[in-house]
Amino acid sequence: MAVDANKYFRGLKAYLNTNAYEITKRDNGRIVLEEKIFLAGGAERKQKVRLAFSGEVIALKLDLKNQRGSTDPLFHFLEDDARPWSKRCDFVIFQLYRNKLSVYCIEFKSASLPESLVDQLSSTESWCKAIQAIINLYTNEKKRLHLKKFVFSTMVDPSRFVDEEGYIIRDHSIRHYHYDDINGMKLEELDNQCPVLVG
Repeated sequence: MAVDANKYFRGLKAYLNTNAYEITKRDNGRIVLEEKIFLAGGAERKQKVRLAFSGEVIALKLDLKNQRGSTDPLFHFLEDDARPWSKRCDFVIFQLYRNKLSVYCIEFKSASLPESLVDQLSSTESWCKAIQAIINLYTNEKKRLHLKKFVFSTMVDPSRFVDEEGYIIRDHSIRHYHYDDINGMKLEELDNQCPVLVG
C-alpha cells in the first residue's frame, strides 16, 4: 500500500537503528558529515562537510565505529565480513522535503577515485532497496525513493575519471564534487540528473 511521504518518513525514523548509525552532530541547522580521508604519502585528516537542508533529514553514517572499535553489521542476521552486503558508502541521508523522499548516498575520497567506489555506492543502493523491501513486507507500506549517489574528493583534475558534466565515467549515476565546491550548499542543491528511482 502506497503511503504519503510524511507517513513513510515517520516510519523510517521509528524502524531504523538510529542508535547505532545516526549522526546527531548539527551546526546552526546544518548536518555535519565527518570522515577520515587518506592523503598522499600516508598522511590522514578528518574531512568535514556541512550541509544546510530544507525539510527534515535522517543522516546515517554506515561505517560508524561502535564501542568495540569496529562497525556493526548492516543486517544483524547476516555475517558481515567480506560479504557483498558488507560494502557500504560513508553516509546515507534520507530527506523529507516538499512531500518527496530523497536519499543521498555519499562517499568521501581523497585524491583518487578507486574502482571499488562504484561497488560501494551500488551496494549502498542495494541496502536502501533491502530496507524498503523489509518495511513493505512487514507493514505493507511503500513509497518511491529518489536515490542520488555522490562522491566528494580533493582531486583538482578528476578528468581521468569524470566526464565534463561531473559524472563518474564508469557509472553515470554517481556525481563527483570537490569538497571546496560544496561549502555553503544545501543538501537538495547537490545536483544529480541521474537519480535511481527505488520502488
